[in-house]
Order: sequence, then C-alpha cells, then structure tokens
Amino acid sequence: MTDKDATDRLAEVQRRLREMRKDKRGEVRWTVSSHTAELAIGAIEKMSRPKPPPKSGKSRRRKRAKRLL
Repeated sequence: MTDKDATDRLAEVQRRLREMRKDKRGEVRWTVSSHTAELAIGAIEKMSRPKPPPKSGKSRRRKRAKRLL
C-alpha cells in the first residue's frame, strides 16, 4: 500500500462522511419533553447554588458528653 493509495482512501472516506452528515442533518430531533427540561433546569440551578459549609461534629459530641454525665 503506497502513500497515494492511503491518501485516496482517506479522501474517499472523508467525502463519504460529508455525504452522510449532510443526509442526516435534517433528521435530528430537537424537541425536549417538559420533564427533561425541568430536570435540566434543576441540575443547572443546583450547580449555581453555593454549597453550605460542612457541619462539624463538635455540637453532637458535646450533647453526647452531657447525656453521659
């Protein structure tokens, strides 16, 4: 297999891919159900909210120590 053959095959594959993409371009379904949209919006909102600081266990330890007294 020479470089010319490889180049010709690559060009043919690229041409065929372009044809397939052009044929499929109008067939993409762009609708989203309301449920899916609500899930996506909820996920975006959840990402934008700041996370609360982690709670320490100190208050739980103090309460436990007081119960044991």
